[in-house]
Amino acid sequence: MDQSAKNAIQIENLSVNYRHTRALQNVCLNVPEGEFLGIIGPNGGGKSTLLKAILGLVPPASGKIEIFGEERKKNQAVIGYVPQFSTVDRTFPISAQEVVLTAFLKGPLHPFFRYKEEHRRAASAALERVGIENLASRQISELSGGEFQRLLIVRALATEPKILLLDEPTASVDPASREHIYELLTEINKSVTIVMVTHDLMAIASEVTSIACLNQTLVYHGGPQLDEKTVNAMYGCPVDLIAHGVPHRVLGRHDHDCRGGREDEEC
Repeated sequence: MDQSAKNAIQIENLSVNYRHTRALQNVCLNVPEGEFLGIIGPNGGGKSTLLKAILGLVPPASGKIEIFGEERKKNQAVIGYVPQFSTVDRTFPISAQEVVLTAFLKGPLHPFFRYKEEHRRAASAALERVGIENLASRQISELSGGEFQRLLIVRALATEPKILLLDEPTASVDPASREHIYELLTEINKSVTIVMVTHDLMAIASEVTSIACLNQTLVYHGGPQLDEKTVNAMYGCPVDLIAHGVPHRVLGRHDHDCRGGREDEEC
């Protein structure tokens, strides 16, 4: 990454609370323009909360977030967001193209609402950009997991954001679809800064340009190669790094629980 690149996202001393529970504590993180950042960490470590804070969906208890050097609220339109697959109702009767069109909504729908022709053209162009224009009229309940995930990415790209935030984009897809999604994200990253929350540690080594290890606080931010000390600090317990053809990480047996997981459980 070019060290002279300006920051797309700059986070300073960010803390976030859910009622009386601290979700994030004094997080400082700079994401240069053009970065492909992977965020990893245990369940409950604050990964999704960090994305929501960047989006303005949860208020900070302290600290600040700037987008391209401006206060987040003044520059919100430059961010696209792909939520977790599991949070989307795929039974809702809506076509793929209609899903993309919702990216242009600025308020609630009313009985006489009509999308502008420019929005329809933009939606069609976004579908074509990722190669699923043939699915435009298909109901989302008829899409495969990989097709639906690419559709969510299309929706996030429809407004031509400069930053793309993704929350577990490959969590519910098969290996072939996962590979296609990473190929798509690599292509998107040529013009868009990407921040991706993931548990897919294979992607950390092969796809992203840097990683952030988060467990309420920022444990590490740097290159995509992790050492044992960093991984242990991130999960709060001893972790064994084991490779069986495809690299993955599991917990070894130990006497205390891992934060976000049980003994001998992957977390």
